Amino acid sequence: MQAHNEMAAGVETTSVHSGAHPFDYLVQQAITGDDGAFTSLWRHFNPRMVRYLSMYTKEPEDLCSEVWIKIAGGIKSFEGDAAAFKGWIYTIARNAATDLARKKKRIGTTFELNENDWIGENSSMVEVIDLVKRLPKDYAEIILLRVVADLDVNEVAEIVGKLPGNVRVLTHRGLKQLNEMLTDGGDRI
Repeated sequence: MQAHNEMAAGVETTSVHSGAHPFDYLVQQAITGDDGAFTSLWRHFNPRMVRYLSMYTKEPEDLCSEVWIKIAGGIKSFEGDAAAFKGWIYTIARNAATDLARKKKRIGTTFELNENDWIGENSSMVEVIDLVKRLPKDYAEIILLRVVADLDVNEVAEIVGKLPGNVRVLTHRGLKQLNEMLTDGGDRI
């Protein structure tokens, strides 16, 4: 368990896996049913995923819990390293968010954050996400996956089904539009 905690904290350990990404070992252990490894992965990725999902719902924690249940149910059939795992879990999150949006559209509810939903210490992140939500959907999703989820261009391209060059262009345009919102619109974070 100590090795899991050290790896999750980003501490290098000397082992057979020293050349691999620290999370590669955790992913492989989680696949074999190691609850401690899965918990370490959850502790690392859950906060970012909650921020990503907050674009889609006022209760991102609830949706994120559903996503982690799906991840736990499918991890034994997952094949790949830490980078592939990250792409896989955000694909599951995106699909769950898309399903939620469809469901809410059918029943006529909206999923916008209002100012009174902001919470003290998290308000700056919520404010940023609120600005991102004002962007066109393609820009917003790609910026959240790139910045909040910390995915690279190729991982985002695979998740959203676009070419890496298109992801770069959409990221650039989205960040440019965000900058304009901040400078021209008078909005401040």
